[in-house]
This record gives sequence, C-alpha cells and structure tokens, in this order.
Amino acid sequence: MLSRHLPEDVVTEILSTLPVKSLMRFKSVSKAWYALIRNPHFITKHHTSAISDHNRNHCRRVILERYRAIDTPRFSMHSNDTLEFSGDIHLIPQLFSEDINPVLFIGSCNGIVCAVGISAERFHFGPDPDRAWEIGLWNPATRESKRLPFVPRPPDFVPLSLDICFTSYKFGFGIDLNTNDFKVVKITCFYSPPHYHVEVYNLTTDSWRVIDASLNSADFIKKSNFPSYLIGFCYWLIFRQRCDREHNLLLSFDMSNEIFWEIMLPHDDVGSLADIAIINDSVAVIFPTYSNSSRNDVGKSMEYEIWVMKYESIVECSWTKLFTIAVPSRPLQFRDDGLIVLNGGHCVSDKCLVLFDPRTGELKNLPIYDEGSETFVLVSYRESLVLVNGWRNVLEQQYT
Repeated sequence: MLSRHLPEDVVTEILSTLPVKSLMRFKSVSKAWYALIRNPHFITKHHTSAISDHNRNHCRRVILERYRAIDTPRFSMHSNDTLEFSGDIHLIPQLFSEDINPVLFIGSCNGIVCAVGISAERFHFGPDPDRAWEIGLWNPATRESKRLPFVPRPPDFVPLSLDICFTSYKFGFGIDLNTNDFKVVKITCFYSPPHYHVEVYNLTTDSWRVIDASLNSADFIKKSNFPSYLIGFCYWLIFRQRCDREHNLLLSFDMSNEIFWEIMLPHDDVGSLADIAIINDSVAVIFPTYSNSSRNDVGKSMEYEIWVMKYESIVECSWTKLFTIAVPSRPLQFRDDGLIVLNGGHCVSDKCLVLFDPRTGELKNLPIYDEGSETFVLVSYRESLVLVNGWRNVLEQQYT
C-alpha cells in the first residue's frame, strides 16, 4: 500500500492532486484514508490544487439541462472544452420531486451547485403555491445532495405576479468569505403593500432568516440568465423609472455583511434584455444593441456590448468596454477562454449547439443536438470534495 512506504505528508500531497472520482474510490482503502479525504484541511488543500493554473481547466465540468414543457427535464455531464458527453445525471428524483419542470440553475461555488425546481402543476392548482418551489444544493463530483427546508411566506402577503416566469422570486448563491459558509439569497416581491421580502439560508445552521433589506419597492429586479456570483458578492440588474425614462443600476449583495449596494452602470441606454455574466473572473454587463442595417432585418446577427467592472470599493467601480460582438443566436455560456456557446440552428442538417469565437467569427458545431423543440441550459462547475451534508461539523473541525 502507498501509505506503508511513504511518509504521511507525501501521501497527502499526492492524494490532493488526484481527481475527485479517484478519491471517492480511495475512501474505501482504509479508515485512515477515509478520514483524510473528509478532513476539512485536506478538502481545502484539494480545492486549492483544483483552482491552480495547472488544473484550472482540467477540473472543470459542464452540466447540460434539456427540458420541454410536457417532459421531465434531462441532465447530463460534459467536458468543459468540447462539451463531449461523459454521463447522464438523475437529479429527478434524487434532488427534486418527480413533477418538477423546469430546473433553474442559480450558479456554482467551490464545487457546489445551487438549483431551484418548479412544479407548474402545484403552482397553478395546488393548495399552497409556495410549495411548488424546491431549492437544492448538490455536489456533482461526489453526487451528494441536500434539499433546503421549506419556508412559508407570511400569510398576509400575496406575490406580485402569479406566473411561472420567475418574476416574483430572485435567487443568489455563494459563500461568506469570512466564515466559509454557503448562503442562498431569496428575494420575493410582494404587494399590499408593495415591498421586497429577503431571506438568507445558511448551510451551517440549515435554516432561513429574514433580513432587513431596505430595497426600493419601485425597482424591478431582473433574473440573470447566467451565474452572477463573484468573490463574496451576488449581482442583479435593477430597472427603475426616473424622469420618464429607464435608469438602470447594478445591485450587489455582500454575502458577509448581508447588505445590498447599488452600482452605477456605464450608461443608461439599457433595455430589458441586458444581462450579467462572470467573464474571466470579472463582473460583466451585456448590452444588446442593433446596427442600423440589422434592426429590422430578419436573420441578422444581434450585437452585444460587453462591459467589465473594475472593483475599487463597495460603492465605487469603473467600467471598461471589453468588445462588441455580433452573434447569430442567443448566448448560453460565456467561457473563460473567451469562446461563447450559442443556442443556434447553424448545423448542416439538425439544430445543435455552436461554439463561437468572437475574435475570428468562427462557428464550430458541438455534439449536442436538439431532439425536438428543446430548451438548453448550461452551468459549469469545478470538481471538489466540499461537503453538503455535515458542513457544520466540518467547519467546527476547521476552527478547532
């Protein structure tokens, strides 16, 4: 056995560089190895190795969701670079109830993916519409999952919108960098009287808390189509009316202090199709624009201005225009290598996903094909050993 011939620290160093799949098998080698692989210091060491420049892309994976209104969503795992298929995933019924459709991925952090499932049947026809929403945390590398406890809304509040388009609920997911605790933020818009209701879930306590958010009830908070957490902060776009025109801001939430901050955008000429993404470890705002020749022409490419934020302080930021791109269809994923995954019908015979290089304009077909009016969702994550269940005990061990 490896540990019989090498010092313990050398064994730890070697194991910390191995893939999660191998380490999950090695837990059965001995009690010592089982304890080591679940040790919080080893988990941190393994995660540090995974995010190093050498392993930056090697440890990344992509989850693909396919769903249609009448079918159960399907999930699969793919390589980060080519989206080559590597296996099916059974989130239903592992994490969500069998009537859930669709599943909304909020984002990933330190190897943990946060997802929200919605049951249209329960939402429209059930006695308690709030129970149509299920929130779960999941480590795809270890297959460990946890459904968050249900929190009923106050009986005297009614949602502002009773549709299923996520207009009443906005979510954020990330980590409190001061405590290393995972948190989920849930923002609900109510009327009578109009106001926002904000709850925060802590993984260590496995409970929700209502916080005093002091959000402007006249603002509309837009759900991001891309993960929007970075280094202790979650981000959303907010739209408001001022001087009879739209004046938009970036809303950030400090995971540690649990305070919202408003950040000015680079310009006010922002439509409701604007979005947020994390591009190359920077917060980016994506502004759809039209060239004069393509505004009314069917089949022309949509142009997007990409602006990235330079963080100077909590309330002071500057913006730099990264580039303007023209893409033939809707972006699904902005990758670290600068390429963009598109949801388009540019394949020769069948509709498939496409990899677009904004620097050269090159389009490359990916091995993922539409099997009939499907909607695609992509979320990337980095493999880790981070625990979802028993996280409180891990933190207690870490502190002691």
